[in-house]
Amino acid sequence: MSRIFTADIGNTAAKGTVFDGDRVLATRIVDNADPDALISIVSDYKAEGAVFCVVGTSDDDFGERLRAELDIPVMELTSTTRLPFEVEYATPGTLGVDRVAAAAGAIHKYGGDALVVDAGTAVTADVVNRTRYLGGNISPGLRLRFRSLNAFTAKLPLVRPEGKMTLWGDDTETAIRCGVVRGLVSEIAGTYLDVKKIYKDIRLIMTGGDADFLQPLVEEKGISCEVDHNLVGLGLISIYNYNRRNE
Repeated sequence: MSRIFTADIGNTAAKGTVFDGDRVLATRIVDNADPDALISIVSDYKAEGAVFCVVGTSDDDFGERLRAELDIPVMELTSTTRLPFEVEYATPGTLGVDRVAAAAGAIHKYGGDALVVDAGTAVTADVVNRTRYLGGNISPGLRLRFRSLNAFTAKLPLVRPEGKMTLWGDDTETAIRCGVVRGLVSEIAGTYLDVKKIYKDIRLIMTGGDADFLQPLVEEKGISCEVDHNLVGLGLISIYNYNRRNE
């Protein structure tokens, strides 16, 4: 089975992709409150199977509606799904399924040591060592940081990531932008360098909505960083195929 539909329903957006093997045939991104808008691309591209994960506030019936619309095998990635790698996490039931899928994608595509940074509403930085998921960190994403400064202070404005950004700010807007953006960049770079002390061949892979924005800033620090927006989808397929083979 080669043509697989994947859906990643996150905190703010839902992404659907049809793959032919590892090749992307079509991608659609919609508001996470309307994941059904993704379903049409399944029939348009004649997908033969479907796999999805939900971490956002979408209702719990997406899988049932997907099954009702399509006459193909459908699998949801949950905390009890069998995985093709070892998870060394003390509370696997609380581990985000998107983090699991991204780790699976890194193992499937890159096969070695990786720090996987998913820069979205939250920023997760997860460590993969060969076929082991070791754990990771979670911190607020860019927009959460900007909103927090605005919401929990009396006078600080709400600032966007895009715009003038020097080494340090010369007015309140640029001071906030430089502090938030450069602070997150330093956080990512510092985590990578700390992990590299243990796993010298580790690579940095970024995904998520802010990955393209952050990549050149991380690379300014002399760290090679690859952006892969299909990582979660590839991981979902890897897990789907593993379970189909072992039914």
